[in-house]
Amino acid sequence: MSNYRNHAIAGILFALPFAPSLFYLFFALLGASIPDMDHVNNKNKVVVMFIIGVILAVALSVYDKLPLSAMIIILVAGIFYVSKHRGFTHTLLGVSVLSFLFTLIVMGFIPFINKLLIVSNIAWPSSILLFVVMILVGYFIVSRKYLLWYVLLVGIYLFLFPVDYGNIGSSNVFLMFFIGAISHIILDLWTPAGLCLFIPVSYKKYHRSMALLLILIWIICSLHYITVNGSLLTNFTSIFKYA
Repeated sequence: MSNYRNHAIAGILFALPFAPSLFYLFFALLGASIPDMDHVNNKNKVVVMFIIGVILAVALSVYDKLPLSAMIIILVAGIFYVSKHRGFTHTLLGVSVLSFLFTLIVMGFIPFINKLLIVSNIAWPSSILLFVVMILVGYFIVSRKYLLWYVLLVGIYLFLFPVDYGNIGSSNVFLMFFIGAISHIILDLWTPAGLCLFIPVSYKKYHRSMALLLILIWIICSLHYITVNGSLLTNFTSIFKYA
């Protein structure tokens, strides 16, 4: 079984050809850990996620009639709680849905926190707003063993290279979450247990041959993307762009 560190490294490496800037790799790092949130060892984190979601939903409703991001946190916590390990969260449908929901959480909280600060007459740089959102999401997903390192890396990056949240592209955020999660799937396919990738359509288990097929698809997509759009690997001037 691959450990957290291996999944994190794989998520970054698989996302690298598609990342518009270094900052987006944080989303790939998070995405690489999303599938294992269904593990019994993470049940306490999922319960905390649910409680925080409820608290945020109640608190944010004071300023917003529909605290969508908080409601999505509750929904995601529910999905993780009821999912059997290596079940729905380890399927192509599961990682697609969860990547989309986490993208909504990120993109929904950024402008909302900004609105909250405006109402409270507090002026914070956009990088701080983004930092708060990244730490909130990271708190839910990142292993407690590495959480402090994650906080430090995000904080140092945003301090050295401030990011205007208005330049963060939702499609790129989703892509990074998704590729990170797919990298997790590929590593788990390499284990003897295999995965039922196509639940609920099929419960057939797939193993290394499917992992090799997904890697081949990744190589083809990477080469095409780099050829058409360029990437950090070919254009170092784009390293700190965010759109």
